Amino acid sequence: MRGIVMAAACGTVASATIAQPVLDGFRDALYAGPQSVQTVQTQFGDGNPDGGSELDAAYARVEGGYLYLLLTGNLENNFNKLNIFIDSRAGGQNSLQNADGFGGNNPTNDGWAGKHAGFTFDTGFDADYMLIVRNGFGGGDRFDIDFATIGGGAGAFVAAGDVFGGSLVGSNSNALPNGIGVAFDRSNTGGVIGGIDAADQAAAAAVTTGVEFAIPLSELGNPLTDIRISAMVNGSNHDYLSNQFLGGLTPPQGNLGGDGFGTFTGSVGDIDLNDFAGQQYFTVTIPAPAGLALLAIAAVPLRRRRA
Repeated sequence: MRGIVMAAACGTVASATIAQPVLDGFRDALYAGPQSVQTVQTQFGDGNPDGGSELDAAYARVEGGYLYLLLTGNLENNFNKLNIFIDSRAGGQNSLQNADGFGGNNPTNDGWAGKHAGFTFDTGFDADYMLIVRNGFGGGDRFDIDFATIGGGAGAFVAAGDVFGGSLVGSNSNALPNGIGVAFDRSNTGGVIGGIDAADQAAAAAVTTGVEFAIPLSELGNPLTDIRISAMVNGSNHDYLSNQFLGGLTPPQGNLGGDGFGTFTGSVGDIDLNDFAGQQYFTVTIPAPAGLALLAIAAVPLRRRRA
């Protein structure tokens, strides 16, 4: 009897670990409730297929050695940046340094480090990695992606351009040579509207399309517990932050710009997220490995059936 129960338990665990989201930029049923929902209307243009940027909600699932991350909304096709900072291991930078060779130790890709030097996250968030995606027309329609290791030195990054082959939208499960995949669906016409006031969170949570990633956990230091993520929309030169963050800002809130008050200063290094209420990050909890689940099942005593 015990063997039958254990076999059934093994089958249950095994079947629960093979369900992986389809990488297509669409929120499928495998994603549970949102990790974060937008709190503020967008000042980077009401997102739609022809323009505007908004972050409506964040969804995540850890499965099969990957972090699946979906940020619903829109990203304008003018090479504005969607910057995603990830805290997944010990160490990291709470206040970002400049690039290696310019007084810091960060990678040189896309010129982001010089524009972020001095930028400070909420207490408790220490960035280890960074994803950058952007799309627009540059010799044709294109969607580009970078992945950088914070503090890893000048060359600690991988990057790829035009990962959808001449299109702004699509899916590429091996967009980067380290196995990171990305998909983008820009068809959303709902979600938050333009402005600085409180977002309609029900409308934000109803959006089903956006930017989706499949990230090998090995590229995040093989985290065992929690992954913290801070996502934000920045200008095309990394020097003018919108009011679109996940976790969200407290309304009313306009664009942060370069100084936190909407002014262009040429960088975002003067911004300290501790100056803003709430946490501008969200947490993804990693479920216990299947092996641990089986050990827990094995530890449960089973009663013998009397003859």
